[in-house]
Amino acid sequence: MERKSIWALSISIFLLFTVANSEVEEVKQALVQFMQKLSSGNVPRDQNWGWNTSSDPCNDRWMGVICDARLQSVRKIVLDGFNLSGTLDASSVCITKSLAVLSLEGNSVAGEIPDEISNCKQMTHLFISDNQFSGAIPASLSQLSNLKRLEVSNNNLSGELPDFSRISGLVSFLAENNNLSGRIPDFSFSNLMQFNVSNNRLSGPIPDVRGRFGADSFSGNPGLCGKPLSNTCPPTSTS
Repeated sequence: MERKSIWALSISIFLLFTVANSEVEEVKQALVQFMQKLSSGNVPRDQNWGWNTSSDPCNDRWMGVICDARLQSVRKIVLDGFNLSGTLDASSVCITKSLAVLSLEGNSVAGEIPDEISNCKQMTHLFISDNQFSGAIPASLSQLSNLKRLEVSNNNLSGELPDFSRISGLVSFLAENNNLSGRIPDFSFSNLMQFNVSNNRLSGPIPDVRGRFGADSFSGNPGLCGKPLSNTCPPTSTS
């Protein structure tokens, strides 16, 4: 009986480690695919680059990857200014369930921001300014309840701004120098510390920003009116 118990315990431990290793392998393969679509083969790779299936993102310190030292899980991917010119494969990168920070600023990443970015449930910081993203800012971003900073400035984004009022912890939203249109939704302006939508095609009255932001956060949108801009909104018609 004792022998059977030991045998059963050994099998359980084996299965446990097999599942754990397969999960790690799945994340590693997903990250390699993410980089393949992001780099388009134009990034010089030396022995310190990593991002391959024969090494580990944490133990071998892949370039731009920062891990949780205790859990050995990927927490941050910071690839600013690496001359990346591919596309953002959110389906792959969001398999990394522990990912909190993704920063791709100062590259030439193109295409749309995928709806699947909402699968990065632990995301707190998304920095993709100074790229060539086009299309709309996906409304699925509003599902990221942990998001604190969203910076998408200096791209080719268009369409209307999503309603981010459900993200109560959002402290920074920077989207200047795009082609965004429509009205400014009612952000939780009492919590925001940084906000800029200047130089777009936004229109309509500016919501009550509670005196927290000046005209430079809204300038360059000829269709916007109301404080803190100097042009007043036309009176609304009454029946």
